[in-house]
Amino acid sequence: MPGMLDLPEKPRLLVIGIDGADYRITDGLMRRGRLSNLATLAERGAWGPARSTIPPLTPAAWTTIMTGKNPGKHGVFDFLPMNGDPLDVPVGSRRRATTLWRALSDAGYRVGTFNLPVTYPTEPLSGFQVAGFMAPAFNPAIATPARAFEVLREAGQGYAPFAPPDRTEKLEERQLRDRIDLVPLVSRRLLSAIPCDVFMANFQVVDWVQHSAIASEMKPGDVDSLDPDGLIARTYQLVDDRIGVMLRELASPDTHVMVISDHGTAVVDRVVNLEKLFLDEGLMAYTSASTGGAGAIGAGRRRARASLAAWGVLKRLLPGAAARLRPLAGRVRDRLAEYQDDARVDWSRTAAAPWGLYGQVRFNVRGRDPEGILPAEQLPGLRDRIIELVLRLRDPVTREPIYDEVRDGREVYSGPYVSDGPDLVCVPRDDRYLTISGRMFRGTSLPLLDAQSEIVVPLDKPRDFHSARGIFGMAGPAIEAGVRLPPVDLVDFVPTALYLLNQPIPEDMDGYPVLEGVAAPTRTSRPIRWGEPWPLPEARLAACAYTPEEQRELEEQLVALGYI
Repeated sequence: MPGMLDLPEKPRLLVIGIDGADYRITDGLMRRGRLSNLATLAERGAWGPARSTIPPLTPAAWTTIMTGKNPGKHGVFDFLPMNGDPLDVPVGSRRRATTLWRALSDAGYRVGTFNLPVTYPTEPLSGFQVAGFMAPAFNPAIATPARAFEVLREAGQGYAPFAPPDRTEKLEERQLRDRIDLVPLVSRRLLSAIPCDVFMANFQVVDWVQHSAIASEMKPGDVDSLDPDGLIARTYQLVDDRIGVMLRELASPDTHVMVISDHGTAVVDRVVNLEKLFLDEGLMAYTSASTGGAGAIGAGRRRARASLAAWGVLKRLLPGAAARLRPLAGRVRDRLAEYQDDARVDWSRTAAAPWGLYGQVRFNVRGRDPEGILPAEQLPGLRDRIIELVLRLRDPVTREPIYDEVRDGREVYSGPYVSDGPDLVCVPRDDRYLTISGRMFRGTSLPLLDAQSEIVVPLDKPRDFHSARGIFGMAGPAIEAGVRLPPVDLVDFVPTALYLLNQPIPEDMDGYPVLEGVAAPTRTSRPIRWGEPWPLPEARLAACAYTPEEQRELEEQLVALGYI
């Protein structure tokens, strides 16, 4: 890396994000001596797991980290809106709560952020903001003020906030190293040009690498099986090394340092297709976008099911031949799946539909949803019926129940935007189950999911996804050394940051300062101060939208990561 720059001023609060960093993987590598900088940070401060949002998805989790509020208060539940809002509106424009960065700017702090997901469109902070994942291609719109983009253009060649490595190709470690190097390099240059009291930067590559490699480097449910010499372990080490650079260059002895991730990772080998369950039970229906009828959709599904059944027989009776024919079978599957491109939910015959990748269920309520048909008095009965159907599902191999519980959205979330989110959330008993909505899954690994004969399908080849176990750590003059923290919720980050800065905590925050890690003299001398809620963000954010080309690229990136 280029030589160090001596910053004229160093932040009072330095926050380092590691998107997707899993507590179990991080802790295991630390115990093996592979992450020396994070281990040192934990020794001189407080360290433990972070509990992600429900579900543990990037938009909801990062928005919660930045606002200190649950999705029911900030309005972001998933990559795509559930309430009928346009799909071309960026996640940052759907955020309806004020961020820590904006509030501290208003309080007189100089604040800067770099490479944080879902910060596009950028906010006019007192320092600067360079948007991360979900921002469009490299252009002046991803940074504010203009000086920040000038620094980025000079120092950050190759910065691509919206371009994860292609999961279908072998990842080049040189490419990953370059992307990781950009975080300390650009951070240093930005802070040299625009000094800040509070600064946060994020490493995005860990999440992207896990999506690409975790299924081949770790067995489902067995973190100890992670390949110690694999790409994931090496990526964690590279990030740890660059964190050491940031701590040496950007932090002083008086700086408080916080480390956080939005979620962890998991390997899944079972897929639960709730959409098939709902179709079979008459809770939802498809129609053809081109003809307006369901006949073509049904015929396409029947052809696909017959082909899948024949393929299953071939794999069982002639596994060698099936292996040789797998490339051809993939092409045939893609052709058979073409009927799905024409399929649309027939909302006039749909009472409820699964949503997304984590067992979310949305009712089609009259007066709330754009094409709602269900009167309010029928909701309790529908809720009970769906809960009973879901809790009956069994693992096809172990015969054990798949779900521990089905939670009511009104219990999971609180706030004025609860009605914009899921009405039910199905919570599986462990990470090996991927609960999906077939119509929303556009990746190539499971293109015929709604044509499968079974609702729960074991996968021939495991795949990646998220867990709820992230990381949380902090160190500095007010932090007790060597503290092992109990699980910390993401909503606790903002109250803790405010406490360390001796700022009042808005009384409508959902979290609480993590005092277990604060040294006793500070807890005694600095009582928690509660204050008025922050003003809501400006409505100007709602005016921003992706261009058609940017929206196409967005969908391609989300497909590449397996989110849709």
